[in-house]
Parts: sequence; structure tokens; C-alpha cells
Amino acid sequence: MIPFLDLEELHRPLLPEMISAAGEVIATGQYVLGRQNARFEQAFATFCGCPHAVTVNSGTSALHLALLACGIGPGDEVITVPASFVATVAAIQYAGATARLVDVDPDTWTMNPGQIEAAITPRTKAILPVHLHGRLADMPAIVEIARAHGLLVIEDAAQAHGAELAGQCAGAFGDMGCFSFYPGKNLGACGEGGAVTTRRADLATRVRRLRDWGQEQKYLHAEKGFNYRLDEIQAAMLNIKLPHL
Repeated sequence: MIPFLDLEELHRPLLPEMISAAGEVIATGQYVLGRQNARFEQAFATFCGCPHAVTVNSGTSALHLALLACGIGPGDEVITVPASFVATVAAIQYAGATARLVDVDPDTWTMNPGQIEAAITPRTKAILPVHLHGRLADMPAIVEIARAHGLLVIEDAAQAHGAELAGQCAGAFGDMGCFSFYPGKNLGACGEGGAVTTRRADLATRVRRLRDWGQEQKYLHAEKGFNYRLDEIQAAMLNIKLPHL
């Protein structure tokens, strides 16, 4: 049996640096979307091999905004798997879409590419594979099917920070990748957190707008948005922990 990680033991060597960083954030009075967030977004994008990373307040919010940024809404269908945390399907429902479930491969516990095409309907807009327990889904096969049918690919990489396939990281295969920084993850904050990665500047821009009340600039709300911002203390903790992942 694999023991649970002792988070207190893992944090102990970093504790002085973490306390100092939290104090610096408090001293600046810049608690939301400041320098720590900008620094972490750049570092995490580089880590994942993507041009863009956008922080949000949870992995669930990352999935929700990725779906919305891709234009997915009522009447649309998203293909995903039942072997996941409830947030995967919940985020699809938050967007107003319907989840169509396909089974997982019995050896990998990730999406079985052989079942995808039978689940595609005229309403299908995206495929949402889940990288479970750090094990990547068969992304080359999934992306090939998606491209053949004109579908988007959104990766649920909440459990797969740093997982690689042929030198490519989770979150860099599809149109968007969604991560959680819940404290129990292999890259965890000292509270809630999440991020969306993408190679597309337009999608990154849309997620940035949606996470901050739909603002294009201060008090100019271009669309319905959400309060999904990552706070600066959590970003500071992630900046300290990322190099140790």
C-alpha cells in the first residue's frame, strides 16, 4: 500500500522561505493578480512547454473557463470519462453542456481512444481526456481523432503536473490544459489554486478576461465573467515549490 504524502514533512525545509514570501506579499499590499502571479504564470508555462499559462482559483475553475473560452455552452456535448473526480463532469455542466462518457482502457485507466468515434454526434464540440494518477491518456491518438472531426481537446491534467509522453508535458498536447494546485496535488499551494495552459494566444486572452469579471481593462467589462482569480500568497507559495517538483 502506498502511504499518503506527509505534507508537513514536505513543507518543513521550505517553511522559512514560504513564511518570508507571505510576509513580503502582505507588506506590498498587492494581494491579487500582482507580481507573484505574473512570475508564476511565466514559470509554469515554461515548465509545461506552452507559451501561455493563466492562473485561476481552482482546478474546477480552470476546466470551467477552458470550456467557456472554447465557446462550449448549452446544446453542446463534450466527450470525457467516468473515471475521474466529480469536477470534470461538473465543469461541463457549469458551462451548460452535456457530458458523453466513454470508458477507460483497463490497463491505463485513461480514455480509450477506440471508443471515441462512436460517441461523436453533430453536437460534439470537444474531447476532454483525464490524466489519472499522473498517467497520461493516449494523447497522440486522441488529438488525431479530434482533428479529423474538427473537435477541440481540453486536457484535465489536475493530477499530472510534469507528466511527459515522448518529451511533451501534460497540458501541451491539446488546445488547452487544466491544472489544480489543491494542497494534495504533486504541486500544491497552501490553499486552493489552478491554471490553464494553451498554445493559443486568443484562448489565453479569453481565460484572463473571464477569470476577472470579464474585464478587458479596469472597470470595462466586455462580457459576463467570474471572480476566479488566484491570490498572491498562493502564487508566492507555488513560485517557491515549482523548482522542487
